[in-house]
Amino acid sequence: MERFIETIKVLDGQFYNLEAHERRARATAEAFFGKPLAWEVGRMVVPAAMCSGLVKCRVVYDSEVREVSFQPYVMRRIRSLRLVNGDGVDYRYKSTDRSVFARLLEKRGECDDVLIVRDGWVTDTSFTNVVFEDAGGGLYTPETCLLEGTRRQSLLDEGRIQACPIRVEDIRRFRRALLVNAMIGLEDEVEVLDFRF
Repeated sequence: MERFIETIKVLDGQFYNLEAHERRARATAEAFFGKPLAWEVGRMVVPAAMCSGLVKCRVVYDSEVREVSFQPYVMRRIRSLRLVNGDGVDYRYKSTDRSVFARLLEKRGECDDVLIVRDGWVTDTSFTNVVFEDAGGGLYTPETCLLEGTRRQSLLDEGRIQACPIRVEDIRRFRRALLVNAMIGLEDEVEVLDFRF
C-alpha cells in the first residue's frame, strides 16, 4: 500500500500551519483510499525534549496515520542548483517514495540541489518550492510546481507571492531564487544565485 507523508514545522513546542497539512492529508487519503483519514496530530503533545527550537514533525500515513516522529531540524545550505530534465515526473501527492528525486539528484554534479524542469517549464527543487525575486522585489512562484506545498499556498493566500508561468529562459530575468517548504519560510532567506544549465 502506498504511503504518504506530511512534514510539519514545530517551533518551541508549537505546530505551524497544521490545518493546511491536515487538509492535504485528508484529501490525499480520500483520493487514494476513498475514506476519511482520522487525523489527531493537533491533539498530540510534543515530547518535552522537542519543545525548544526548530523541530520537524513527520507524519506517515496511508488509510490511517501509521507513524509520528519528531527530530531537531537543521537548515540545509543550498547555494547552487543544476537544472535537470524531469519530464514525466508526477509528485502531486507527497509520497514516502522519493526514488524519482534520488535519481534526479544523481545529475546535480557539484551543485547543492537540482531545479526540476518539465517540458521547458520550471517546477521545484528536490525538496522545496521555489520563489523568484525580480529587481523590483516582486516575488513569483512557478504555476507548474510539482507539489502544491503548504507554505507556498499560504504565501499565495496572503498575497505575498504570485503564481505565474516561468520557463527556463525566464530565470535570467530574476535576481535570485528563495527556497520555501513547510520548514523554510521567506524570512529564512535560503537564497540561490547560482543556476547551472
